[in-house]
Amino acid sequence: MISNGIDLIKISRFDKLKDNKSFLNKVFNKSEIKYIEKSNYSSNTIAGMYAGKEAFLKAIKCGINDYSLLDIEILHDNNNAPFIKLNGQIKKTYQINNMSLSISHDGDYAISIVTLIK
Repeated sequence: MISNGIDLIKISRFDKLKDNKSFLNKVFNKSEIKYIEKSNYSSNTIAGMYAGKEAFLKAIKCGINDYSLLDIEILHDNNNAPFIKLNGQIKKTYQINNMSLSISHDGDYAISIVTLIK
């Protein structure tokens, strides 16, 4: 079965949130925060990673309150391409054979698309 999730988010929503450590620690784990730090807390980076988490939840037909966002980890390979690593309860619940993640920024918006093959 193939499932897709798409999320479009206004980047400026994160201009103030990027300085809120409580928000960052509730949404992103240590490796993600390290990547965000390398980007100098770029709102583009934060918005794109957040959109990736939401797109994944949409692909599995769940809402933002159904699982911890910390269980959806947005990582980057050696070519800086993003990918998702699942942790915790969400990893135990979903058997996903293949997954792709795309994140892009254009003007005022970040968009993410997740495709799952179960």
